[in-house]
Amino acid sequence: MSTSISRSAAVANGAATAEPGRDGFRSLAEAVDAVGAVEALLASLAASRAVLLHEVGAWAEAHIEEILPEGADGGRAVAGEVEGVAAGVVAGRLADVLRVSPEAAAGLVEESRALVRRHPRTLAALRGGTISYGHAQTILGYTCGLHRGGRAALETRLLRQARTATVAELSQIARTERERRLRVPRRRRTEEASARQRRQMSSQAGGSADCT
Repeated sequence: MSTSISRSAAVANGAATAEPGRDGFRSLAEAVDAVGAVEALLASLAASRAVLLHEVGAWAEAHIEEILPEGADGGRAVAGEVEGVAAGVVAGRLADVLRVSPEAAAGLVEESRALVRRHPRTLAALRGGTISYGHAQTILGYTCGLHRGGRAALETRLLRQARTATVAELSQIARTERERRLRVPRRRRTEEASARQRRQMSSQAGGSADCT
C-alpha cells in the first residue's frame, strides 16, 4: 500500500522520507503534510485491521468445532456456552498478536463487527483517512443502543463534525446530540403514561375512558 505525500515525500515501508538526494523538506508545510499523510495511512490500516478482525470473528463462529472439538462434539455445554468459550480462545490468540489483554482484543473484535455490519460509512471514512480510529470509536459508542433511524442520523452528524473536531470535541458533540435525541422519546413516554393514568382515574370514577 502506498500514498502520495506532498511533492517531495513518500511512504516507503511505513516511513515517510524526503526525496532521494535532498536534504529534508523544503518547508514546514511540506513536512506537516507528510505527517498528515502518514496519519491518514494509519487510519486506513486501522480500517483494514477492523475488516480482518471481523472476518476472524466470523470464521470462528462458523468453525467452532475446529476451535473446541470437545465442546462442540461432546455435548458438554449448550451452544451459547461453547460460542463464549470459543470467543475467549480467539481473543486470547489475538491478544498475543496485538500485544493487548484478551479483554481488549475481544473489545476490538466487537468494535470491528459493529463497523462492518452497522457502520459502513464510518468504516469508509476511516479507510479514506478522513477520521481516526478514536473518532470511529466515539461514533460507535454514542450511537450504540439507538434505533436504526436515530443511529443513522447521529452517525451522519458526527461524521461531518469528525473531519475537523478532535476526539474530545467529538465526544462532547456526540453526548449532547445523543441526549437531545433521547429526550424527546422519554418526554413522549411520560406524556403517554400520564394520559393512561388519567384514563384509568376517569374509568374508576365512573366516567368514560378515552381509548383513542
